Amino acid sequence: MLRVNKLTDYGSVILVYLARYPGEKISAVSLAKAVFLPPATVSNLLKKMVNNELLCSTLGKHGGYQLARPAEQISLAEIITALEGPIALTECNVKKGLCRTEEHCDIRNNWRNINQMVYQSLTQVSLKQMLPPENSAIKPITLIG
Repeated sequence: MLRVNKLTDYGSVILVYLARYPGEKISAVSLAKAVFLPPATVSNLLKKMVNNELLCSTLGKHGGYQLARPAEQISLAEIITALEGPIALTECNVKKGLCRTEEHCDIRNNWRNINQMVYQSLTQVSLKQMLPPENSAIKPITLIG
């Protein structure tokens, strides 16, 4: 089964929430409440996303987190790579030498081509496209700080 891990899913939920409020700085506490996740999990994900330049953070009374770029400039491929590492359907697509049969594999190039198609597809989907419709059940919360 191909799927993103739970933390990547949570990270994308956080990013979508922030994309709904472009330009606003939202605290980690407010984000945790808004997306119904434990504050420690949200803090860890925020740190990782800041380190991978998906988010900017500002300290202080009026600080918080916001997207580093407009939502239309952040792709799903970038989000997955930031939170999970390189997108690879098979080990030989991660790095040479991880599979003991790669030297004799007749389908390695096919997997590379498939991997590239999946990656390209994910680069074509922006964070903005992930935003739910305006009448979604997700309700904004009062922003802290």
